[in-house]
Amino acid sequence: MASQVELPSQHPSLFRLFTKESLTKIERRIAEEAAAKEAAKELQEETGEEREESDDEKRRPDPALEQGKPLPTKLGEFPPELFGKPIEDIDEFYDDKMTFVVVARDKVIYRFSATSGFFCLSPFNPIRRAAIYVLTHPFFMMLVMIVILVNCVFMASNQDVPHSELIFTIIYTFEGSTKMLSRGFIFHTFSYLRDAWNWLDFVVVVLAYITMFVELGNLAALRTFRVLRALKTVAVVPGLKTIVGALMEAVRRLRDVGILTVFILSIFALTGLQIYQGTLKQKCVHDPPPGLNLTLDEIKEHNENETNWFYLKGAPKLCGMADDAGQCPPNHTCISVGPNPNYDYTSFDNFAWAFLCSFRLMTQDYWENLYQIVSDQRPLTSLFPLIAELTRDK
Repeated sequence: MASQVELPSQHPSLFRLFTKESLTKIERRIAEEAAAKEAAKELQEETGEEREESDDEKRRPDPALEQGKPLPTKLGEFPPELFGKPIEDIDEFYDDKMTFVVVARDKVIYRFSATSGFFCLSPFNPIRRAAIYVLTHPFFMMLVMIVILVNCVFMASNQDVPHSELIFTIIYTFEGSTKMLSRGFIFHTFSYLRDAWNWLDFVVVVLAYITMFVELGNLAALRTFRVLRALKTVAVVPGLKTIVGALMEAVRRLRDVGILTVFILSIFALTGLQIYQGTLKQKCVHDPPPGLNLTLDEIKEHNENETNWFYLKGAPKLCGMADDAGQCPPNHTCISVGPNPNYDYTSFDNFAWAFLCSFRLMTQDYWENLYQIVSDQRPLTSLFPLIAELTRDK
């Protein structure tokens, strides 16, 4: 206890143990702030003037002191005796917030709610203190990472190791329980389920127990959710959260670019729909033997018989009705019959397939084959894929 009393005097600027006096100061600041806001609101109602935003309301969290970030070196040397212990929040933004921080031995910042978890675990409860120490220890994160990697190896192998799922589920349950005991469940800021990545952990554990103990018939669909365990690495490593968050923000900022891309592709899809709709089914079909008086059903059956189609390089030869289109050999007639080329995937019969063909041109996915196909139909309009390619290059 003597060391706890001396520590604040040794490090009076920033690094002070979080005590009951610290909690009382925060509650006092919150009450003063609420009273000041109430007084300002009453004054505004009396005078009718717009209240200006105070300096405290303009404050924002320091990005360098966010949860999961390493402790900045500009703050000086962190006292080794405070590693893994709750200290007063080092970000001025949280001076009037019910929070405290813990600096791990690898100098990563963890921020917790100073409210009672599960309505009974105060920040000074020995069980919660132990859970916080375990959660912030680098060995805990390393252990969970190793378990996740081993679990991925087991899922990739075809061998069913007895009791392996039960063992992994118990370990993940211990991990989740440690986070819940140290952070609280959901009701306060920085609690367990207030972090979206912890939703994934929670769902993985719940589904694991459902597949083990609840009889639901065919559980193959639920077992496929086990692959989500590989994403638990993002929730375990604080640095990965920052990287993934930055990637998601970059994708969000590319929204306008995506809208413009879809708009341009839609223009080319509509153009291709107007030009080539139904034309890619035109094939060279062998004429029926002369002198036969065939009915309409017999003619249709003859035309749909793939053995009567003319093949070129292993595929039905496409043709066109125009004079400059691909012509059929003697004793063959150009008829629209059968599926589109490439197993009916290359098609302009509706907007969706036309959009897919435009996307192929943009990504250069075997686009020369598409160019050759439309050239057999209407050579004068075969510039369509070339224009799309040139637009993509620009």
